[in-house]
Amino acid sequence: MTAVDLLSLQRASAPHLSPDGQTLLYSVSTADWKQNKMVLSLWRANADGSDARLMIEDGGSDPSFAPDGRRFAFVARRGDDKASQIYVMSIDGGEARRLSDSPKNVSTLKWSADGRFIYFLAQTPESKAEKKRITEKDDMFAFEQPRSRNVLRRADAVSGRLHTVISGDFDVKSYDVAGDGETIAYIRAPSRLLDDGQFGEIWLHTPKGADRRLTDNDYAEKGLRLAPDASRLLFVATAKDRRYATVNANLFVMDIASKTLTELGTRVQNEPTWEIEDATFSPDGRTVYFNANEGVRTTLNRVPVKGGNWTTLVTGDSVVSDFDVAAHSGRLVYTLSSATQPAEIYALDAAAPKPLQITHLNDDLSRRFRLPKQEALQWTAPDGQVLEGLVTYPLDYVVGKAYPLIVQSHGGPRSVDQFNIFSYGRLNPLLAARGVMTLSVNYRGGTAYGDTFLQGMNGGYFKYADKDVLSGVDELIKRGMADPQRLGAMGWSAGGHMTNRLITTTTRFKAAASGAGTVDWTSMYLTSDTRWQRQEWFITPPYGTTARRDLYEEYSALSRLDKVTTPTLIMAGAEDDRVPPTQSIMLYRALKTLGVETELYLAPREPHNFAELRHRLFQVNKHMDWFLSHLTGETYDWSKAPDGKSDEDDRAQETRPDGQAGDDQGW
Repeated sequence: MTAVDLLSLQRASAPHLSPDGQTLLYSVSTADWKQNKMVLSLWRANADGSDARLMIEDGGSDPSFAPDGRRFAFVARRGDDKASQIYVMSIDGGEARRLSDSPKNVSTLKWSADGRFIYFLAQTPESKAEKKRITEKDDMFAFEQPRSRNVLRRADAVSGRLHTVISGDFDVKSYDVAGDGETIAYIRAPSRLLDDGQFGEIWLHTPKGADRRLTDNDYAEKGLRLAPDASRLLFVATAKDRRYATVNANLFVMDIASKTLTELGTRVQNEPTWEIEDATFSPDGRTVYFNANEGVRTTLNRVPVKGGNWTTLVTGDSVVSDFDVAAHSGRLVYTLSSATQPAEIYALDAAAPKPLQITHLNDDLSRRFRLPKQEALQWTAPDGQVLEGLVTYPLDYVVGKAYPLIVQSHGGPRSVDQFNIFSYGRLNPLLAARGVMTLSVNYRGGTAYGDTFLQGMNGGYFKYADKDVLSGVDELIKRGMADPQRLGAMGWSAGGHMTNRLITTTTRFKAAASGAGTVDWTSMYLTSDTRWQRQEWFITPPYGTTARRDLYEEYSALSRLDKVTTPTLIMAGAEDDRVPPTQSIMLYRALKTLGVETELYLAPREPHNFAELRHRLFQVNKHMDWFLSHLTGETYDWSKAPDGKSDEDDRAQETRPDGQAGDDQGW
């Protein structure tokens, strides 16, 4: 498998069933190298996977069936559209009809049960005064002051006439519509700012009377679902005892009349060791279906709406996501991915024990390519904590032979590494083919291993996390699997934070790659677009007379960069708001001045994660080149984009006669 092969893998996503469960809509992502992006196509198939046909070739997202199952709506920006709009199409195909003329992008489509309306979210447009200022370039506006709001609107399904349903001095984050077509549960927050999400509350909108507030707390609800009869409300929240806490996301159902809450995400008496991701009601409202992150796996489950024992429907060395339930028949569809296949769609009848594979995008993958084996390992850290991780073996692995090892740290850090060898940023098939082993450690501070495990960063980001990663490396060395003289470290986002920590606390690694990582927690706290969870890690904000600046300094790589000897590749998006690129620039300039081998690449136009295919290709090629040259001494042949042009060619053209990259490239 080459870098282009890895980047070009197709994946299925977003399955949606017709109300009778007989027809399926789903999306397929495909690499379009001419457009330099991944494009989504919309497909239709029978519920058993037969008669699959392409409906929308390029574009078309958020599909939603009409109640009769004969039409569907989707979101697209086509032709002369100034914003994405609602389109309606027959399930038998033909030309799609544009329904809306919204001045701003629309999203989150839902039909009313009688088929009269299509609800959607959209931002309010700029005022005439604001438009005039923007046109005249008199456009200095206050930082983070909202100039638009997310509102709930609806379109008449025949005429397309638009009507604003819910708006005000707040932002509508999400919503669900009851069977009567007019009762609406919705979450509203002060603004669209990321940190204002925690102040969101659930409200109930009815045809008559003022909107009613259902929650009043200090945590953020998400995954809102109304029962078919609108008597109950389902949501997910990181809460315990009805208060915000550093806990794994749990599942709650509310009796709307009394506001009584029942916690559904508990199946044993001891502390839960999972995280609820999404949930929905069965058609009769008596059962709740949900997927649960259980460490390196995600399962699909059901539980009675009044509470009780879980029934696990789908489990294995795999990850279940994007599930949907047919409104009438109760048939289930979901996407499933693993270390042997990228995401495919499966169907399941609640009464049938065996899932049916619907899409077959990658059935020939194991015949086209030699794929590495990935398995879960457990070990005990020196302080007694049981840890779990994933090891991906080199091809032709020989028991007893010690291989070069790269430890890969997940982002988040409120996240987890799960079975998957097909993430382009992890390089697993490419590294395995060159005889390199990789290890992903689920370290403390991450989800799905219990609340105490998740709280392992509170009051000190690296109290345990970096020691957990190193204990995994030591375990593979002890087992004779890893060569201690050929170790590397890499990660993106929180994985970049981890990599920066590792290179400043040990000289064991011969090469490192830091992606969008933090070096100074004080400036990171005040320049990133989110802060709320970071305060827990450091007890206080970094400013003021009572600030715990000692913790910010202790856990910032900046305070010990003079200890670094590891050659370090640095990469980030030039437009990243989550981890501003100034963090990477600080790291690069410090290491360069200290005489440590280092290179920095800032991808133009890119946010926290790269979207453009050629940027992704450069990322893969450069990482492979960096690690092979430092760990194995091998030469890596850069993979070229299908049009014959490679980022390596561009790189060669952009160097000065003295062989050094020009400073104006941000390197």
